[in-house]
Amino acid sequence: MSTIDSEARKYKSLLNTSTILNANLDLYQLLPLIMLYSKDLLEAEASSLFLLEEKDGFLYCEVALGEKGEIVQKYARLEPGQGIAGWVAKEKKAIILEDAYTDPRFNPALDQKTGFRTRSLVCVPLYIADKVIGTLEILNKSDNRSFESSDVEVLNSLSEMAAIAIKNAQAHEALKKRVLELRLLYEFEKLTVAEKSINELGNWLLDKVLEFLEAKAGTIYIADPTLEVLRVLAARGIPEEAIHNIQVPYGEGISGWVAREKQSLLIQNLDEDPRYDKSAKYKFEANSLISAPLLFRGELLGVISVNNKYSGFAFTHADLEMLGAIANRLSVTIKNANLFHKVLDTDRELKRAREVMHKILPSSLPYVGGLEFGVQHIPYDNVGGDFYNILKLDENRSAVLIADVSGHGLSASVVATVIHTVVSTFDSETLGSPSKFFTALNYALYNKLAGNFLTAFYAIIHTGTNTMSYTNAGHNPPILYRKSEGSSLHLETKGKLVGVIPDLFFEEYVTAFQPQDRLVLYTDGLTEHSNADRTRRYSEDLLTLAVRNHSQSHSAEAAESLIKECRTYCHRSDFEDDVTLLIVDRV
Repeated sequence: MSTIDSEARKYKSLLNTSTILNANLDLYQLLPLIMLYSKDLLEAEASSLFLLEEKDGFLYCEVALGEKGEIVQKYARLEPGQGIAGWVAKEKKAIILEDAYTDPRFNPALDQKTGFRTRSLVCVPLYIADKVIGTLEILNKSDNRSFESSDVEVLNSLSEMAAIAIKNAQAHEALKKRVLELRLLYEFEKLTVAEKSINELGNWLLDKVLEFLEAKAGTIYIADPTLEVLRVLAARGIPEEAIHNIQVPYGEGISGWVAREKQSLLIQNLDEDPRYDKSAKYKFEANSLISAPLLFRGELLGVISVNNKYSGFAFTHADLEMLGAIANRLSVTIKNANLFHKVLDTDRELKRAREVMHKILPSSLPYVGGLEFGVQHIPYDNVGGDFYNILKLDENRSAVLIADVSGHGLSASVVATVIHTVVSTFDSETLGSPSKFFTALNYALYNKLAGNFLTAFYAIIHTGTNTMSYTNAGHNPPILYRKSEGSSLHLETKGKLVGVIPDLFFEEYVTAFQPQDRLVLYTDGLTEHSNADRTRRYSEDLLTLAVRNHSQSHSAEAAESLIKECRTYCHRSDFEDDVTLLIVDRV
C-alpha cells in the first residue's frame, strides 16, 4: 500500500472515529474508546489518556490500554511538568521520541509499576479553545518501527475530536449528577418525615447514595464526642457482624482524619495515601474514596464515606460535592431527631404543644353563605404538623387552606405554629391571591424551618362568580367532584415545596365551582394508610371512589364516613401520620 493510500485510510478512519466518539456521552465508556482508536490508528502497542484536574492542577490517568486491549494500569497521577504527559500539558506542545529512556523528561516509574516497557512514544495535548484539558499518549509503534511526523499530525487531529467528545461527556455527566442529587435530596426530605428510627433512615440513605454514585461500599458513622470515637450507623461492604464492633478514634484512618479536621476528602488512589490503614482488621475492598463530615453549626455529628466505584474509575470533585450536599441534609436530620426524642419525653412540653395547636385550628367552622364545610382532623401522637383554616375575605370571597408540615409529633407542631403566625401577618392583598400567598410564605420561611418543609393547597372561592382560583405547593391534588355531571377531577398542578428553594413563583389556576360541586382536601396521612403488614394500602383512587359514593351525604357526615372507610379498608384504626380531611360544598 502506498504512503498516500495509507494516509487516506487513516483520515477516513478519523472521520468514522469522530462520529462514534461524539455519539457517546458516557465518560467511562468514552475514555477507553479514545485510547483504543488512537492505539489502532497509529498501529501501536499501548496508549494512555491523562485528564487535567482543574481544581487541584494535576493530571490523572485512570485507564491505560496495552497491546491486547487489557488494562495495564488503573490509576496514575502526575504533577504539572512531571513526566512526558506532564511536560506536554505544561508546555502545550506535542512530543515524539524514538527512545523514551534517553530523554530526561521521561519518568520510568509507571513502567516499573506496570511491567510495561516503553520504547518510542508520541504525546499530544488535548485542547478546548486553547485550554489544555489533558494529554493523549501512544506508546511503541508495532514491529519495532519508529513514529513519524505524520503520526503526530494524525494524533493531533484525533485529539481535537477527542477533546470535544470528552467535554460534551463531562457536561452530560455533571448535569446527570445534579439531577440525581436533587432527586435524592427530594426523596430524602420525604423519607425523613416518615422514619422514626435514625438507624432505618441511615440504611435507606446509604443505599440511595451508593446507587446514585454507582459505588459498592460505604459507611455512615455517628460521633461520640465524649470518647472522641466514631461508631457505625450503617455500612455496606464489610461483614455485618463487624459493624457493632467498629470504633474509629478521631484522627485515625481516613474517617478519623475527616472527623478531626472536619473537612471533606477525595482520594483517587487509597493505596498511595498514608492515612489509609492497610493493617485494619475490617477493611473495604477499595481503590478510590470520598468522605464528608456531618456538621451542624460546627458541631461534629458523624462522617459519611463512600468508596469503590463499580466502573473502577476514581471519584471526582462532582461526586464529592454531591456527597457534601447529602451530608449537610443528614446532619440537620440527625440533630432534629436527637432534639425531637429529648422533647418528646417531656410530658409538660407535649401538653403545651397540644394547647398551642388547638389554638391555631378553628374552634368551629365559620358560616359562609353559599358554602358548607365538613372536617376531620386526627393528629399523630396528639400533636402534629397538619393544619387548616377557612377565612372569610369579603361578602363573596372565602379562602380555604390545608397544609402539612414534614414529619409529625412535637417538632412538626412547633413549625406549624410558626407558619400560622406568619400567615396571620399577611395583608388582604396577599390573602386574596393564592400565587401571592405562597410566594410571600416561601419568602418568609426559606432557610428557617431547620430541615423541615411545607406542602399546602390554598384556594379562593368566589360565590358571586361561581369560580375558584387556587395554587398547589407540592400538596396532594384535591378532588373536585361535580355532582351534576357525576364526574371527579384531580386538581393536578406542578407546585413546589415551601421553604426549600428561595425566590419561587407559584402559578395560579382558575376553575368553575358551581352549586352542587364538592371540593375534598386531604393530607397524605390518609392515602398512605395501610394495614399492619403493609400489604393493603388506601389510595387516591379508593378515596375518589368513596367521594363519589358519599356524594349525597352532608359535608360533615361525608367527612366522617370517608375516614371510617379508610380505617375499615385497612383493618386498622390508628394512623401512622397526621390526617386531615376538609370538605367544601358549594350549595
